[in-house]
Amino acid sequence: MSTPTPVMIVGAGPVGLTLGSELLQRGIPVRLIEQAERPRPHAKAVLLWPRGIEALGRIGVAEEIVERGHALQAQNYHSGARRLARTRFDGLSGTRYPYALSLSQEETEAVLRERFESLGGRIDFGVRLESLKQTSHGAEAELSALGATWSETCSWVVGCDGAHSTVRESLGVALTGESRPQQFLLADSACETTLAQDEAHYFMTPSGALAVVGLPGGLYRICVSVPPDTRIDDALRLVREAAAERCPVPLELVGEPRTGVFRVHRRAAERFRIGKVMLAGDAAHIHGPAGGQGLNTGLEDASSLGWRLAQVIAGDSGAGVLDDWERERQHVAQGVVDDTDLQTRLWTLKGWRRALRDALIRVAQATGVLERFVVPRQAQLTLGYPGSRQRHGAVRAGHRLPDIQLSGGHWLHRLLDPERPTLLLLASSSSVAAHQLSLEWAKEPRIDVLRVTGAEVRSTLGMGGEAAVVVRPDGVVSWAGPLGGGALGSWLAARYPHA
Repeated sequence: MSTPTPVMIVGAGPVGLTLGSELLQRGIPVRLIEQAERPRPHAKAVLLWPRGIEALGRIGVAEEIVERGHALQAQNYHSGARRLARTRFDGLSGTRYPYALSLSQEETEAVLRERFESLGGRIDFGVRLESLKQTSHGAEAELSALGATWSETCSWVVGCDGAHSTVRESLGVALTGESRPQQFLLADSACETTLAQDEAHYFMTPSGALAVVGLPGGLYRICVSVPPDTRIDDALRLVREAAAERCPVPLELVGEPRTGVFRVHRRAAERFRIGKVMLAGDAAHIHGPAGGQGLNTGLEDASSLGWRLAQVIAGDSGAGVLDDWERERQHVAQGVVDDTDLQTRLWTLKGWRRALRDALIRVAQATGVLERFVVPRQAQLTLGYPGSRQRHGAVRAGHRLPDIQLSGGHWLHRLLDPERPTLLLLASSSSVAAHQLSLEWAKEPRIDVLRVTGAEVRSTLGMGGEAAVVVRPDGVVSWAGPLGGGALGSWLAARYPHA
């Protein structure tokens, strides 16, 4: 009897490739199948926010993604011809990527495929999952290709196979929510316009919404809403007409644009995990394009799952950590679905609701609310997980650890252990408490101990005295508090009882 595949990943899009690389770089073999015959050009996601870029950094591709991408420095909101607000991204703190990055999904996937293959992975194109059945030891997958059908066994399966997921259907998991009576058309094109190419522009008009975002190579992504009953026989013509009508400055598409059409949904799977099968990315949640959240949320699904699944397979953690993953990612996904749905509805308001929306946006701009709260949430830097509300200074359990630049040009996140949690001891080099904790926990294989000296680090993190932070491999804080008093030792002893 053949040995089961440790992990089968269904779907070789950005989420599946990211998860595959996460596992391969931890020594976990994967089988990655994709029903398409070859990589396909996509007119889909183009925005990467800081937290999504950080997820890509954990598999070693952030620098190339940034080099290929186009940094956006601000976004503008218009009601008709009047600009209501302009928010800059350079005010984002606690990240080395204080901007939104535009890059076609086709390019993002190319970088991810190269990384996956460099780690020894192989993508089996043209292989379709027909059905999936869980067994006492894992799952049995029925596959097909070139007219042949066969079965394979695997210990774990992750469905990254999109909105029409066969994995989700095989589990019998419902995708709950609703579809909005809206259609959106998009085109990627060179344009003759005065709109700033390093910014995003949103125009909310009585006839519909128009979004214009700069892309690499001097191109633009143009996205327009159309009534649900519109017949799409010439998408490019409709995009050109909407752009001319809704944009207060000239916006002429030139050359041979690529076009696409999609409908707006707000749906999330009732479960992200059943037994040894999990769902990630669009297989688990789908929503509208507002804010460019979809791809980033999927990348975080994969990044948050990879290290946990590797620990379970290696025997370093129980399967309960996967229940934690499901609870956390369902919480985030529902928040993203709700946020994007609200933004999409705001785009298309009319009458007194439109006037109220405009007034509120102007107030939010004038008071700084947009840049202090809305932009960091768009960047997913302030999204937190449910659970402990314990905090110390600006650091909160369940939230991402701010990434700050250290002396010598290094960044704090680069010091984190990619395989296991890191115990950061933020204290002076002469600290007795830090020295004792280092000696006590240095030999514990399930946690890495790292001392970070320098009062500027503690000050930036809002900590007055010596402190400690336990950080997961995905950059999320598990515990934070003062170094003395015994609370840290008690927490560590409870978490690692055999130390």
